[in-house]
Amino acid sequence: MGTYFEWVADLDATEADAPELGRRVVDTLVARGVLLREMSPDAALGGVGHLPGPAWADTIAGSGSGSDSGLGTVSGETPWGMSVTVGREVYDGGQGGVEAVTCPRCSVRRSFFGPPEEFGPTCSDEHGLRWFYDAAATWRDGGAADLECRACGVAAPVAEWSADDAALACLGLTFWGWDELRPEAIGWIAEATGGHRIVRGSGKV
Repeated sequence: MGTYFEWVADLDATEADAPELGRRVVDTLVARGVLLREMSPDAALGGVGHLPGPAWADTIAGSGSGSDSGLGTVSGETPWGMSVTVGREVYDGGQGGVEAVTCPRCSVRRSFFGPPEEFGPTCSDEHGLRWFYDAAATWRDGGAADLECRACGVAAPVAEWSADDAALACLGLTFWGWDELRPEAIGWIAEATGGHRIVRGSGKV
């Protein structure tokens, strides 16, 4: 069956300021009743996280505007909780299948999936996916990696490329067992970081 999750990444956080920004986000969500201050291994897959608070349902799309709406996840169950990751990490859907990346220099989008007449019988660009994920792994492990755009021919650091449903970031939040987050919840997180660029996605492991 697998475990579903929502992730949120701060594209502007540096390795130096990520710990403090993470604390600010947690403080904000605790103050709103979305999370408890308490940490638990039952809140995250493979680690510890903050357990859901009484107002966690306020973050879920379609759940109404208050925690007393009686609505929660699609399954009707309280989610696990939220974990904070500080340091370089690659966030995606958990299956290594980022849809496309866009060059930061010329804004040309390179798709990795499409019709068989363009992408062959697998309907995917396996070489392109390796091209992106190999560079992303080098960056995650502390190295420097550039991607050369086949449209403009200019190489740029992989962390500067934008990816559909994926992100390279030094601060990330994973909401385990959560449904799609409301825009308001993303706004709370952005406000806590001082207006940083915040992106989100979902996945399954």
